[in-house]
Amino acid sequence: MTSSANRWDYDVAVIGGGPGGSTAATALAQRGRRVVVLERERFPRFHIGESQLPWTNEILRTLGVRDTIAASGFIEKWGASFRGPDGPDERYADFRFARETPTPQTFQVLREKFDEHRLTDAAFDSDGVTLSFSHNGSAGTMRVGVVIDASGRTGVLVKRFGRHEPDPLLLNIAVHAQYEGIPRASGRRAGDIRMYTRPDMGWLWFIPLSDTVISVGAVIPQVVHRRESKATPEESLAHYLANTPAALSLLEGARRVSPARFDADYSYLATRMAGDRWVAVGDAAAFLDPVFSTGVMLAMQAGVEVAEAIDNGLRTGDVSARIFTDYEYAVRRRYHHFRRFAVGFYEPAFRKLWYSRPPLRSIFDAVVSVLAGNWRPSFVTRVLVEIFFAVVAAERVLLKIRGSRGAR
Repeated sequence: MTSSANRWDYDVAVIGGGPGGSTAATALAQRGRRVVVLERERFPRFHIGESQLPWTNEILRTLGVRDTIAASGFIEKWGASFRGPDGPDERYADFRFARETPTPQTFQVLREKFDEHRLTDAAFDSDGVTLSFSHNGSAGTMRVGVVIDASGRTGVLVKRFGRHEPDPLLLNIAVHAQYEGIPRASGRRAGDIRMYTRPDMGWLWFIPLSDTVISVGAVIPQVVHRRESKATPEESLAHYLANTPAALSLLEGARRVSPARFDADYSYLATRMAGDRWVAVGDAAAFLDPVFSTGVMLAMQAGVEVAEAIDNGLRTGDVSARIFTDYEYAVRRRYHHFRRFAVGFYEPAFRKLWYSRPPLRSIFDAVVSVLAGNWRPSFVTRVLVEIFFAVVAAERVLLKIRGSRGAR
């Protein structure tokens, strides 16, 4: 391992202490690297993204923290239920039957428990990076070998060298708050996420965070929100909840116990995810619509991979953009792997097949495997998923034919 004691204050600086940044920092520290994390917010702090996927368990084991998370009192999650606009049609994605899923149970986490220095500048040169930062009103600098941009949607370095490119097929907004007084299922399904779809292709989430508190949110197409939004996030959320009839029975005794919050820019890819001596992870690199709760898992998987790339680069003395080529390819490939399902969820043909259930149980279980976070499915699972999308394509044609006939 190349010594850097006389060259830099730290081998790696991580901008941001969220799932991607903290995973990368932990994985690098495990390899003996000296790491500093710069975080502009005080922890604990609120952050959306509570619902986790079973495949996150394997990353937590790699980091050696799975037992710690399991003992932290988070709500157990075994699956997700989806209910259509008319109410009776429900589909339950039970992770026990998801193909190739080693540990089907995961958690609904409070991100302020799961996850105060502010970066002001980064000057790159051939020998390292000089970071300028502020802390409690005073300024300082440090020298590091590599910088990881884990600054979320802020994208400190990503937006310095490129931009976030919005996904044209996933232009949605979200408005959300926490509530008490909402009934939940009993037994093993008490901790599962519940989702209610809307005729306008939007949907609601209900995520248990504790024995009493449930996160409630509405994801709405931007074109709908521009037409129906109200003066405040609280009013907009109340409007969308009141106009989702299938969910009204859950809301009869609901009491909002937090401010409502609004989020836009819901899906994007960075035009550049890496350069000489810097690389982006998590939401700084990409953000995908949260319909299947992939965000934290994708960020943490990226953190593990980028730590390996940086460690190898520091060992060989090459931390140029070239060493991150495979990493960036993997991030983009995983984004598009899950994007296919996210885009489909906003399409009538996909939803119709989902609620009617695919023709074979094995096809359904293969789809649930991906929804559980399976980003490297086996050949058989990939074939079953392709059959599912082939049936969706056929249903899309049938819907067009019926629509044209009805227009006559």
